[in-house]
Amino acid sequence: MARLEVVFLGSGGSIPTENRNHPAVAIRYQGWNLLFDAGEDVQRQFERARLGNNKHMVIFISHMHADHILGLPGLLLRFSLLGRIRPLQIFGPKELIEYVRINQDTIHLGTTFETTVYAIEAGPIIEIDDIKVSAFEVNHRGYALGYEILYQRPRGHFIPQLASELGVPKGPLWKDLALGKSVKLDDGRTIRPEEVTDTPPPPIKIVYTGDTRPCETLRQVSQNATLLISEAMYCTSHAELAEERGHMTAAQAAELARDAGVKYLALTHYSPRYGNGLEILKEAQHIFKNSILAHDLMRLEIDKEGVVKRSNTSNMSACDNIA
Repeated sequence: MARLEVVFLGSGGSIPTENRNHPAVAIRYQGWNLLFDAGEDVQRQFERARLGNNKHMVIFISHMHADHILGLPGLLLRFSLLGRIRPLQIFGPKELIEYVRINQDTIHLGTTFETTVYAIEAGPIIEIDDIKVSAFEVNHRGYALGYEILYQRPRGHFIPQLASELGVPKGPLWKDLALGKSVKLDDGRTIRPEEVTDTPPPPIKIVYTGDTRPCETLRQVSQNATLLISEAMYCTSHAELAEERGHMTAAQAAELARDAGVKYLALTHYSPRYGNGLEILKEAQHIFKNSILAHDLMRLEIDKEGVVKRSNTSNMSACDNIA
């Protein structure tokens, strides 16, 4: 499996602070950047994270609230000024089309690369190599989406003993079978990859909630997720605000992760009233031990066994519980 990395470009909610920007999460895979939401100043965070201006890329917007889309025009402008040439697709609620068009018309946001904006509803959105991205509706204020990112390894591990027993000579044919290609032997037989590999492992699933109250669609999609990236705007002491404004408490996010059999929970989009967020983390870990407090520019790597690991060591004290 190629490296799968999650980069938190912004972990704040509502108001950006000195250390936390508006929501934006990038998933890196085989030369692709998948960006979920584009909060204010995401363009500078993109540069700080060294994600590259001309990579294959898709942007997914969860809903049309300012803290999730203010950074999109600036990011598109930056790409143009730096000479991006690769096409870019943007998916989100139908209002997103008009939002981008108005920016193009009023602030001269014409891009140097092909930019296509799609209005989407719940369901499958796009397939990129071995990754499938789907949207699901959540319970916020107005129309809002969450996203499921599913990596399904196409085949199991190559088993040399099985290849030998079938008479496949060691060498290039073994390599082809391991890469998922059928091979033809000198005696005319065709050996298929599935004859010499074990059962493919369970898929790696990442779920991004966007903004939402606890809801049944999120519970269903989160079943057995490898990583749930969940908003946790408030602690339980402000549960009434969470309900009124369409958000979750840290405890609610942790309960959902626990009940859905999630392996790891990354808490993000927490209110600036909680400072460094340790109160949020403490509340969640009391219910679900494998809770991680996201912070800007934090990177998490997911290995082929679905284990979430830190992929750098800067300012990681908030999530030392990760393997």
